Amino acid sequence: MLPADACVSIVVLSEDAGPDGRATVEALVRKMLDLVPSEHRARDRVVFLPLDPHEGEVMPSGSVWKSKTPTDHDARVRLQRFVARKLSQAGTYVVFHVDGDQPWSKRAKSPQRDEFDQFKVRVAQSADRGRARVANARRSTTKAESDAALELHIDRLVLLCPFRNIEAWLYQNVQCAIEICRRKHGGRHVEALRAWEAKRHELDELEPPELHGCFKDCVHKKHNHELASKGFPIRVAYDVKKSFAESADRLIAALLQALPGH
Repeated sequence: MLPADACVSIVVLSEDAGPDGRATVEALVRKMLDLVPSEHRARDRVVFLPLDPHEGEVMPSGSVWKSKTPTDHDARVRLQRFVARKLSQAGTYVVFHVDGDQPWSKRAKSPQRDEFDQFKVRVAQSADRGRARVANARRSTTKAESDAALELHIDRLVLLCPFRNIEAWLYQNVQCAIEICRRKHGGRHVEALRAWEAKRHELDELEPPELHGCFKDCVHKKHNHELASKGFPIRVAYDVKKSFAESADRLIAALLQALPGH
């Protein structure tokens, strides 16, 4: 049950199998809501699902979502059905995090967006099969009611695609990285970290950033959720105008279809 003033719910799925993978992406999406024009009151009108923790287990790790391997078939079908079901619910969006696996400057070589388009087709096909099952079982009084119950809003499936990977976004939070360095390493890498404030635009180009210099020595994946949730510089990251801005714009454009103004 959504709060009375909410009109949009978001399900976050991430290919990152780490213990904080999905929570890290959700923290970033929450920050992206600050970029929605204030008249839409996004923070008041958006809630995040799954409320049921078991639903969070549906996203297989790694590349299973796009795999064509027979042994991945069952997991892939469960995911497609889950996404189709969520996109058939009123006001529900699915935000799908997949790393681009290429530097931003080579993003045209990344197959991820084409793979995601194919995934959308499979989700739509899954919804069609579900609609047929419902109609055949006569679970609705009329076919019109059956179709309405399973109406798929595929435009509410939104891709979040960092280039090269999500650390390129997280390391925009230089101040938090410095705090981590001081807490964990006695401040040994502070000056090297601070230097990135003047070259943020390079983070999307590293292969991959978490293996680079001071990030490798100081800030590791185990700190990803802290970097995403503690003082993340949303406007600064957006103004780099690379993969973070591209994904944020994609999400905001989708949400504005459902968020009313004042």
